Amino acid sequence: MKNYRPLLIQDLNLQIPGLKIHRIRLNRQLPEARWTEHKHEHDQLLIYLIGRGQQRIAGAIFPARPGTVLHIPPGTMHAFEQQPGRQPLCLVIDLEMEVRRGVDRVSDQLTAEQLTETRSRVATLFRHPQIERRELALRVGAVVLDVLDIVLRALSWLEPVNRFSATRHYSVAKRVERLLEARDGADVSLHQMAAITGYQHDHLNRLLRAECGLTLGQLRARVRLRRAAAFLAEKKSVRSTAAAVGIPDANYFARWFRQQTGVSPSAWRRQPRDLHV
Repeated sequence: MKNYRPLLIQDLNLQIPGLKIHRIRLNRQLPEARWTEHKHEHDQLLIYLIGRGQQRIAGAIFPARPGTVLHIPPGTMHAFEQQPGRQPLCLVIDLEMEVRRGVDRVSDQLTAEQLTETRSRVATLFRHPQIERRELALRVGAVVLDVLDIVLRALSWLEPVNRFSATRHYSVAKRVERLLEARDGADVSLHQMAAITGYQHDHLNRLLRAECGLTLGQLRARVRLRRAAAFLAEKKSVRSTAAAVGIPDANYFARWFRQQTGVSPSAWRRQPRDLHV
């Protein structure tokens, strides 16, 4: 863990159903001063990677050690006190979430496997310090979505995966699909998307086919179609919808949309219907 450096990435603007992620912070010193209570207007997830301390949330004391996950709801007073030993290294995710979905737990503990996976995913942010801003945003998005998959299952915001039905705690297809749904996901190339997820393009296609029967291109098309249908239902123009989902040629988009749905984008815009994909 010695290679970790302070990190602050703001204005992420990642959105998936039920979640909007604003920023992440990683530092050996938590942002909170000792027992200096404060609150936020947004949700906050704290994931402790190393070190120990105590977090006071709404007057209750929660021990914090490697693998501890804490959810601090909006408007909740909280403060931190470090305990003797290694300085805590904590990943802080500021976001908005539907806190009433599932079981709204304040605290839980990652398994050793989940903690190792979380550390590994966070470490990837430091392997390519010279990459361009756009690619950095995509890499950060991939890491944040992976970490959230782990953390939100621990807090029961997402349903846990049956450990006997899969070798990994998250679905590769779901991971790719969430990244495609996030900011910039619509127009990123397939080779870029594969690289960001850590797989070769052909290998990723094999994994996806085995899991959901679709290639990366077919999965992207499904995400694009859902987004396009939603934009048109909101009465967005056909041209702006095409651009928003990563197909700048409106004529090509219209032909593609008709092939997928059997109706033109204009007809869908006038009369939205259920989309089964």
